[in-house]
Amino acid sequence: MALEELFSKGVPKRSILAILIVLLILTGYFFIGDYSKKRTSAEVEARWEQALIHREQKNFGSAVSTYNSVFWIISSSAYPREYAMTHYYLGRTYEEMALYGNTSANLQNSISFYSKALSFFSKESSPAEYALVQYSLGDAYLRLYDSSDNPENLDTSIIAYKESLTHYTLARDPFYFASTNNKLGNAYRKKGLSGGGADALSEAAGFYNESLKVFRKDTYPQEYAGVQNNLGNLYLEMARMEGSSDMINRAIVSYNNALEVFTLKDNPLEYATVQNNLGNAYFELSATRDRPGNIGKAVSAYRESLKVFTTDLFPVEHKGVLANIARAYKSL
Repeated sequence: MALEELFSKGVPKRSILAILIVLLILTGYFFIGDYSKKRTSAEVEARWEQALIHREQKNFGSAVSTYNSVFWIISSSAYPREYAMTHYYLGRTYEEMALYGNTSANLQNSISFYSKALSFFSKESSPAEYALVQYSLGDAYLRLYDSSDNPENLDTSIIAYKESLTHYTLARDPFYFASTNNKLGNAYRKKGLSGGGADALSEAAGFYNESLKVFRKDTYPQEYAGVQNNLGNLYLEMARMEGSSDMINRAIVSYNNALEVFTLKDNPLEYATVQNNLGNAYFELSATRDRPGNIGKAVSAYRESLKVFTTDLFPVEHKGVLANIARAYKSL
């Protein structure tokens, strides 16, 4: 209703003035509230960025403090997404801290923060965030398994990765689809070696091959080579379990595929690692066929790895490769 209509209907001017004041107050409250929320959200983003800088500088204590300061300016009810994502970032920080010590405690903290974030992100209402946290939760539990050997952690890791795949499909997010499948391959490979047997190893091969639908040599060469090395390790372990020279040959093919990308010049550490693995494959093949020839190939691969694994830079790896060479010659 226009003001002219109010005057024409004989509404007192004082009442009209009161109505206008109320409308102005309500409008001001709306705009001020909206501005305040945007300003708070911007401040949260700024603190996240500062915390990330601290993480990149390995200044984890400052990163944790900066993330925790976010909780001083927001509540879970008013800013549920920011509140949850701050817990996720804290989980990431503690997972990174686990690389530098107190592995189990830091991973447990990481898992706690990821779990808190998941209490705000559901598969239905926040599928992308839900998948992201599940993916990271899978990483944390898999690393915790490596440090504890508790099979429950391995099983929980697998469940989390599979949950993330409910969102990370080949069509929707091919990179994360491939990455998650590669990690599921790693998890099932560990499961096979810890009592799951040939069935778990076979599942691992399936997941690795799923990841190669995306991680092709022409589009994602580094990731392609990493999966090929993983497949080589898997086939070698299947060969030991099944006594199959065919699996050893598959391992050799996979390692050579990886070496098409991992070169001595561009990827020295990966190059040396795969060469050592390739030496192991040829050594195992020598037990069933052409012992002198395959021992020669094994030693040649081991020597390639020593171009990187020198005694001054990588003393532990250097010693291990020398032991492999000695074992190979001793078998002749």
